[in-house]
Amino acid sequence: MSENLPDDVFTLDALRDFTPVGVQLGVVGWPVRHSISPPMHRAALKVLSTASPRFSDWRYDAFELQPEDLAEGVELFRKKGFRGINLTVPHKVEVLPLLDEIDPVAAKMGAVNTLFFKGSRLEGYNTDGYGLENAVKEAFGQGLTGRDIVILGAGGASRAAVAQCIHSSAKSILVANRTLDKAQAIIDSQADELGRGSAISMEEVPAAAAPGSLIINATSLGLSQNDPSPISVDELPEGCLLYDMIYNPARTPFLEAGLLRGYPIANGLGMLVHQGVRSLEIWTDEKVSAQAMRIACEQALAAR
Repeated sequence: MSENLPDDVFTLDALRDFTPVGVQLGVVGWPVRHSISPPMHRAALKVLSTASPRFSDWRYDAFELQPEDLAEGVELFRKKGFRGINLTVPHKVEVLPLLDEIDPVAAKMGAVNTLFFKGSRLEGYNTDGYGLENAVKEAFGQGLTGRDIVILGAGGASRAAVAQCIHSSAKSILVANRTLDKAQAIIDSQADELGRGSAISMEEVPAAAAPGSLIINATSLGLSQNDPSPISVDELPEGCLLYDMIYNPARTPFLEAGLLRGYPIANGLGMLVHQGVRSLEIWTDEKVSAQAMRIACEQALAAR
């Protein structure tokens, strides 16, 4: 294990020598050393073990694997008897050829964030859409159903959001991106089910957004302190709701601008929690405590 890694983060070399104790779960990314998924899932597993002793030996760790090592890593997880793995950047798409079966919702999203090892078979799921749906409902009192929605960005997060908005019967969907062709590609990929939707530039968002729209930032703008907001929030129509998939920092420039304008805002912590809830429910077939997960996330972020 690298001297620069926390004790509970394992490299490929460490994974080769890794001996699971009990039922093993984990998260895989590159990098993954700053992930708060381990404390989040451990908190929920602790609650589960209090109610049922069968969860007392369940364990959740982090594995930092480079993209070229993913296939070997997945095979090692299979051979060592892992039950489940969460995937984060950049592995959500690259894992698709390694699956034996993919959930229909994940197939529409074109990405997987949850692996479930069932004997010799590997199943893939995507719980990000579930996380978004429940986070929006938690923050604003209503989910995605019936809403006019504008999604900023045209990467994997945006495609997953579009698929979930369709699944949840959103009223309309606009995908905005600096490169219009990329936004149009997402619209085209969902054309059979999308109905009312179109691709627009970032500059067009204020004029194109309907009053009361839910504006979702699915770009990476806001992760760095000096990042600008992806759009001009000051020019948005009245009644808009602003949701940012980024949770650290808690207030991105996009959300700060919305707060100053008086729009209701929410960051991506709720999405992280609820996608984690759904992953753990898939693995355990039990109801999972979102509250325990949220508290653990807040404590982990406060400690940084």
